[in-house]
Amino acid sequence: MATDSTMVLSNLGISWDGKAERPVIIEAFKPTLGRTALAASGAIALGALPDSSDLSFYDYATKGTSATQANYANNRYFPRATPSRCPAGTATCPSTETAGLAVLSRGDWRTGGTTPDLTESERLHEDGDVHAGNSSSGGPLPDATGAGIPYPGAKGYRTLNNWTLQYANLGAWFTQDTVEIVEWTTPAPGNEHNQNRRGMVAFGDVTNPAAVPSAGTAVYSGTLHGWYGTNPANEPALIRADVTVTVNFATREVAVDVANSLLEDSAGTTVPLAFKATVGAGAAGSNVANYMTGPVTVGALKGGLGGRFFGPVVQGGSGAGPAEIGFTFTVTDAASGASVLAGFVGRKQ
Repeated sequence: MATDSTMVLSNLGISWDGKAERPVIIEAFKPTLGRTALAASGAIALGALPDSSDLSFYDYATKGTSATQANYANNRYFPRATPSRCPAGTATCPSTETAGLAVLSRGDWRTGGTTPDLTESERLHEDGDVHAGNSSSGGPLPDATGAGIPYPGAKGYRTLNNWTLQYANLGAWFTQDTVEIVEWTTPAPGNEHNQNRRGMVAFGDVTNPAAVPSAGTAVYSGTLHGWYGTNPANEPALIRADVTVTVNFATREVAVDVANSLLEDSAGTTVPLAFKATVGAGAAGSNVANYMTGPVTVGALKGGLGGRFFGPVVQGGSGAGPAEIGFTFTVTDAASGASVLAGFVGRKQ
């Protein structure tokens, strides 16, 4: 069972000033005051939050739009002693950014099933809000409603859902960020608005390429999760489907069968996303023997799939093979704009 969650996101096409990419998102979902950064080793580093009076750090008051954007990213401002200041009419004004990782369900993979554990992390964020620091005179900035960041989520929110097996994980991430922020685009303010980005990633304890069999077959089963959008104007819906993967280690063919695709709603509405595809695994004995990739077609939607084997090679059942498998895929219809972004982790049968 996962006990902590972090994610690092970059190159998302998100800009505070309408010119440069925003600083890298380093999200640790911590329910405490502080600052999250990356150490030289690439590890997550948690540090103290500079005081609002530190104008060498919060340098917007002295540098304006030339201020150091990285100093206004990945800070955790709540909970704090002073109350939140939400806009008038807000039904409930939050006082915290996150409760940390929540366990939504415990899977049955420990007892021979294929259902993974499911955890969720959410956090309200304030990335890009220049009101974290004081004015050069020591008080709040001129347009502020009070001292410091007004309220949790003033600039957006993030989520990370994680499906966890023994060796493989499937992560579904989402971030909403405020872009073309007025203070960063002055003196010619842009159209400040929210922008969404989402993605899927399969990760975990990857199988040693040298251990992947060069003969025989193995079958894997599990459930697909993802998003389905009928066009770019509509919010994509959550979907799920049953997946069976048959791997021929001699021919390096990976046959993917996706069936029973449904919306994740109370009615379990059927969606036309069932498909079969055969992709290729890396050459036996090579350093990519644990990798698979290939094209995928779902009706008019076209794209590609990439995945890995996870865990040690185990015997029995459908044949010798890595204990688990995981992949993600994206398909789109260039004409209608319909798209699917989804992923899967499964256990060897």
